[in-house]
Amino acid sequence: MMRFPFAAFIIALLFAASNAQAATYQQVCTPDQMGSHGGSEFLGVAFMLVSLAIAGAYMYGKAMHSAQAEVWARDEATNLLISALLFAGLAVFFGGACSIAEQFTGNSPFVSSYQYLDRLIYNNALPAIKYLVGDSLEDQKAATRYLYVGFVPFTGHGIGSNANYRALSANKEFVIDLLLPMVASLTAQRQILQMLEIFSTSILLPFAFILRLVPPTREMGNMLIALFFGLYIVAPTMYAMGGAAFEQVAENPIMHQSGSGVVYDFSDWAYEGGSGREAWLFRIGSVMPQAVFLPNLVIVVVTTCTMALAKGLRAIQA
Repeated sequence: MMRFPFAAFIIALLFAASNAQAATYQQVCTPDQMGSHGGSEFLGVAFMLVSLAIAGAYMYGKAMHSAQAEVWARDEATNLLISALLFAGLAVFFGGACSIAEQFTGNSPFVSSYQYLDRLIYNNALPAIKYLVGDSLEDQKAATRYLYVGFVPFTGHGIGSNANYRALSANKEFVIDLLLPMVASLTAQRQILQMLEIFSTSILLPFAFILRLVPPTREMGNMLIALFFGLYIVAPTMYAMGGAAFEQVAENPIMHQSGSGVVYDFSDWAYEGGSGREAWLFRIGSVMPQAVFLPNLVIVVVTTCTMALAKGLRAIQA
């Protein structure tokens, strides 16, 4: 019988921690944002209805001397407390993710992710495509120069003095064809993050807790809660941390030496800095990891985290 006061004490501690996070990082994000986009109303109604059902079953068991009703009421009350603990725990983790993102980027995980992807798209990828398209057209124009010597139409011969520019133009068009899918990938990632931010708090979180409050669908609710943790907390935090790491590499004068003895300084190749060939190569290369490799890494980490958390929730299920 001591588990109920102990659970209530744990709930108080978790809510106090989440409120402390909100007080410290109120300008960035607060745990109550998990109930934004209309999700908090559904959660409140669901908790109220389940609490009334538990109270009604307990009173019925006491009045009618039904041990089965009393046992069911106690079990469901325990699961209701566990659900409240899970919600408070998610709030604490959300506040912790916000504090980490603010420390490195100055914004919430989602805002930092949007800014990072926008800079890759609008400051790196699209200017590089515009530059390559213009240069390719100039190369094609230069390749049209042709010198002909002779007596038309009887004799003569000619030579294209700038025929090699066609090869240069073809090479740049190849890079353009390589960059266009990467821009589409970066844009899709940003839109997916926006959908996750709205969908997770307005539909996924309340639906997950409602399913967990109902005994037949409790296991499915645990899975959706774990999925919310992966999509709403882990994924944007990884994007924000990846953006912060890239900013450090791009903006700080970090020296790298190749095997041939050539020293590269990234400080002159930042987003708006430099217009030489090395700067454009850096802009082109900077979008490739985020467009190809890092999204797959995020998918692997989120999937692993979701499955592990779902197994843990199944283990503590009352």
